[in-house]
Amino acid sequence: MATINKKLFSHLNVEDDDPIWEKFARVEFSKKNLFPDNKAYLVEDGLVRKYYLHTPSDIDTEICAEFYFPGDIFIVDNNDSEGIYESINHGLAWEISLDEVKEMFVINPGCRFVQNYYLSSKLNAAMKREMLLLKNTPQDMYEYLLKHKPHYIQNIPLKYLASYIGITPISLSRIRKRIT
Repeated sequence: MATINKKLFSHLNVEDDDPIWEKFARVEFSKKNLFPDNKAYLVEDGLVRKYYLHTPSDIDTEICAEFYFPGDIFIVDNNDSEGIYESINHGLAWEISLDEVKEMFVINPGCRFVQNYYLSSKLNAAMKREMLLLKNTPQDMYEYLLKHKPHYIQNIPLKYLASYIGITPISLSRIRKRIT
């Protein structure tokens, strides 16, 4: 039986012998896999994106909001019904139901650290991204990603990266051409 790469998730400060690890189920996913509601996921391999559909006219536009790399956690909650979680490539994740997570908090209040870590990191990242989008041009955003998050540039397809920055793929292509 395969086990979770606990070193990859050591930032969660969960002991190696904690019984919570046994509650996670292995999920191998392929490209364009959609993740079901009411589950939490630990990404061990692959890349997942969260996006929203924007339909101002007859054409659906996808707006990328977040990306999840190995070592990241994401939660698909039915309260966030508009957000869609989809894999960009093949990979491996470990899933647990949100009901089991809630049970875990009742049994082991120390697990709240993981919840607090997750929520504070998500809030900080969202506030930082919002400020970057409000204060910078798309070219500034791309240069920020080049400098501070090169793994985004190296791993995320350009059409998704353009959506994340808030521009079209053609505009991103022009920015990349200007920079090089």
